[in-house]
Amino acid sequence: MTHNPAQSVDRAEGDRIVDYRSRFDLSRRRYLVLGGGQGMGRQVSHALTQLGATVIVVDIDLNRAANVCEEIGPAATAERVDATDDADMAALARRAGEIDGVVDVIGMARYGPLLDVTDDDWSWAESIVLRHAVLTIRHFGARLRDRGDGSITFVSSVSGIGSSPVHAAYGVYKAALGSLVRSAGIELGPSGVRVNAVAPGFVLTPRIAAILDVDAFENTRTQIPLQRVTMPADVASALVFLVSDLARTITGQVMVVDGGATNKYPYDMSGF
Repeated sequence: MTHNPAQSVDRAEGDRIVDYRSRFDLSRRRYLVLGGGQGMGRQVSHALTQLGATVIVVDIDLNRAANVCEEIGPAATAERVDATDDADMAALARRAGEIDGVVDVIGMARYGPLLDVTDDDWSWAESIVLRHAVLTIRHFGARLRDRGDGSITFVSSVSGIGSSPVHAAYGVYKAALGSLVRSAGIELGPSGVRVNAVAPGFVLTPRIAAILDVDAFENTRTQIPLQRVTMPADVASALVFLVSDLARTITGQVMVVDGGATNKYPYDMSGF
């Protein structure tokens, strides 16, 4: 019988107890956080640096990015970039130098009935939800491919997995983002580059908290099986898992973070 060295190596690796703490250690790593000036981006910037990484906090508002860097300290630097602009992203890639990965949290929805969505609304949604992701893969995927490892991690949404009433354009382009993640995961995988996304449900971001009254909050919370609203820090926790070596064989995936809400049976069966 022909001996296959790879099989022996695989068996030995499978039996070895690894240092799991080291797989969550991001020391000596460097990441870009696109949309890092507030909400989930601010949280994941803190999370990455707490695990040992240095970060470049990128935002269209330099003051927001600089404020986050001031909170973090020397491990963070700020950049002002329009992530939907090809030239801006190309220039950022040149300035950034060698990085270990990108976390892209950019996204926003405009609300209104589907039949009232204008051409401008569709164009805006494509830009703010999808275009920056395409540019991220174009400019940073190539650098990571040539380097031979790294990760690109996006924030998607459950709106791209199920229906998205009154914010249909957002859902359409988040669904496209999921397809982009799957395709990029396959194409960049042989180079050792992993591409994934987190798909939150309802997240109590500062923007949402400012407009949500107590009754609306409680109504939302009680519809979630865990009875717990997802916070920006919860999304950041999922993102740093996907960035870390704990997820070293996970690619092309969209991981739902919603307290079980999208799995919930829509009818009350308590009377049966």
